[in-house]
Amino acid sequence: MLFQCRGKMKQQIFAILLGLLGLSAAQAGPETVTQDEDIQLRKLADRIPSNCRVAGTRDANGQPVFFWQHTFNDGTRDLVMATSLEGRLQGIRRVTYGGSQSLGCHFPLLAIVRGGAWGWHLAWMRMNKGLFYARMDGEAWVSSPPKRMSNADVTQVELSTVNNRVSLGWLELTNNITIPTQMFSEDDGRTWVRR
Repeated sequence: MLFQCRGKMKQQIFAILLGLLGLSAAQAGPETVTQDEDIQLRKLADRIPSNCRVAGTRDANGQPVFFWQHTFNDGTRDLVMATSLEGRLQGIRRVTYGGSQSLGCHFPLLAIVRGGAWGWHLAWMRMNKGLFYARMDGEAWVSSPPKRMSNADVTQVELSTVNNRVSLGWLELTNNITIPTQMFSEDDGRTWVRR
């Protein structure tokens, strides 16, 4: 599930987060977002550039998981993810390091899928640097070193899993030609072959 957030970014991110958390702005009752939670969600939205995407999926218990470019207090922009438990975000886990301090969306394409019971498969394109893949452990919250899958910029990323098999497909831009490319892993993303 991929969400593109442009324009009225605060309202869109807030609506996405509420939608994935199973809430609505008009909902009343014990599951309604409290004022403190509302403030936290709005602060989170302030740290996502307006032209960046948020990728989302659900964990084994049906709880939302988010993946996005985050702006840290020092101005560094890197990728993070957060899980949710019973409608409450469970902290932000950093995925990449060494990001940029310049304004803008440096990771315009994101994908996230569950990797069995152990964690998450993540893929992203970094502007002018190519397409990357990493695994994020869902217990220790440690990611594998990012693996560069392509040096080219890409226009679309699709990531899927069936058991231990992972498929990563993308449209690669080379000399103004779009080339469909796909790689497969038979061992949960540890090794990859191009087909």
